[in-house]
Amino acid sequence: MDIFNTLLIILFVATAIFYIIFFSFIYYWHLKKTSFVVVPAIFTFEFFLTGFLIVVIVSLVLNYAPYLLKLGGFNL
Repeated sequence: MDIFNTLLIILFVATAIFYIIFFSFIYYWHLKKTSFVVVPAIFTFEFFLTGFLIVVIVSLVLNYAPYLLKLGGFNL
């Protein structure tokens, strides 16, 4: 399994943990007027988008590291 798939699976697990923690906080915030569907969906989308960008950047850096190091004069 390549690094992208591994990091993507980790991202899915982190998103699930985020959902669990966020819904537990919303349970304690039930006295305030919050939406149980819209607010977590928005925050989860932002969390997933940020995580996916990190996964893509790390995957690209690790995938092209040998070429960049060779280009910079380092021989592996």
